Amino acid sequence: MNPRALVSAAMRRERADRIPTMPQIWYDLPLRIHAQEDGNGDWIDGMARCAETPRLIYDQLIRLARDTGCDGVRLFALPAPQRVTRTEDELIVRDASGERIGRIDVMGGGAFIPDMQAPPVESLADAKTRLDAMARELTPGCEKIEALKEARESVPDLFVASAPGGITINTYMTLRGSDQAMADLIERPDFVAAVLTMQAETMIRRAEALVTAGIDALYIGDAAASASVISPRHFEQYCLPAYRMFCAHFRRTGILIYIHVCGNSTPILEMLADTGVHTVEPLDPMGGVSVADARRRIGGRVALMGGVNTLTLAQGTPDDVQAEAIRVCREGGSRGYILAAGDMVPPVTPRGNLQAMIDVARKSQWREGE
Repeated sequence: MNPRALVSAAMRRERADRIPTMPQIWYDLPLRIHAQEDGNGDWIDGMARCAETPRLIYDQLIRLARDTGCDGVRLFALPAPQRVTRTEDELIVRDASGERIGRIDVMGGGAFIPDMQAPPVESLADAKTRLDAMARELTPGCEKIEALKEARESVPDLFVASAPGGITINTYMTLRGSDQAMADLIERPDFVAAVLTMQAETMIRRAEALVTAGIDALYIGDAAASASVISPRHFEQYCLPAYRMFCAHFRRTGILIYIHVCGNSTPILEMLADTGVHTVEPLDPMGGVSVADARRRIGGRVALMGGVNTLTLAQGTPDDVQAEAIRVCREGGSRGYILAAGDMVPPVTPRGNLQAMIDVARKSQWREGE
């Protein structure tokens, strides 16, 4: 089985030749690794070049995936090109006239942080206007989809996942502001439910465009907000219906779907499995989640992915990483488990640590001494 088939089989909980591995890598990690290996050490300059020419992001991700032997890679839709100037270690984004409009978050994955945030939406009409604009950013045949398709075709043997965007709390907080979004859960429950339904519809439209690029899976979910900020009751009330709506739409298409909720997802594991996804991840030990517990509770219904502590990856030794990866592989089992980090691999992770985790899966080291 090639890597693409391995990950596909694992996500369907089918038998595979070995446990596959799909670390959650973003391009700030390969930028640092490649800058060091190529001799200049200036990864911030690399981030500036990626901001100006976003297709370089795919080059960085694919190069590291190939060099280390990843079975799968996340290739998200690219951001728009930015005009960037550098001041020491800060990357300033400017408009066509040269005026500053924001900055690149060099320590937070290269996201664009505007100096002026959009005002909070106040009505369903306002929300629809903003969400419709998001939907228009990704349409079949657009430049971003064609770039993704080209990158996908360059790695035909690898499993490729892409993300339509945040379906629930993360996007809602961008529309309303973080503090007001939390208050809305209590003060405006009908409004929250209506906006989240519109968000799911928007992400379905964006996901339909992504599928035309030939990807294997859709990555959905939110960061820790869905697990560690809102209560399980609110997750069930607001998030679960939106996720179910999204998954039901794609159920008969053959596309795989996995859900990412980092942080303390332990209280909502069963609900994550109830969404209709094929796989639940990242099983974040920093949030108190264990692969063994997840397998016992939901492993009979969905595949599992993740579990290696990101602190071990960033600060441990290769031997530390290997030992932890062996343990979680044994907890996850040989069927329906994909080895990965418990969240995005930290950008400061040494290459040797990343390689140690990947080798546990590729060389089936977890079976040694059983």
